[in-house]
Amino acid sequence: MLQVPKQLIGEMITHALLTDPEECCGLVLGKGDRATATRRITNSHENRVSRYTMDPVEVMKVEREADARGEGLLAIYHSHTYTQGYPSETDIRSAIETGWLDPYYILVSLVEKTRPVVRAYRISDDGQVKETYIRAD
Repeated sequence: MLQVPKQLIGEMITHALLTDPEECCGLVLGKGDRATATRRITNSHENRVSRYTMDPVEVMKVEREADARGEGLLAIYHSHTYTQGYPSETDIRSAIETGWLDPYYILVSLVEKTRPVVRAYRISDDGQVKETYIRAD
């Protein structure tokens, strides 16, 4: 189970709505399975409407911040502006290729703009996707 304060869920949804129709991306910091902060990252992909690439300089800055706070990178989040909140084949392939398999993957689906859906997953090195329950508190 992933514990995410409602305020942080709201921050991810707001980020997704502000960048719509382009995908947003960011990082979630935390301790254990409890989220403590979100950090927006610039989507530097050339086709931001359907893909995301996190700016590596910004990612390194946030990783240093997490270390200084005694926290870790708990999750990577991004939005799906036209599809359900489930990792695409591209998302899965990217997780495997980058080796970022420890963090959760949080997806914000904007299929229904007035009712965004936020879901979390773990992606394994063999491409298996397992949904993780988010406890919003």
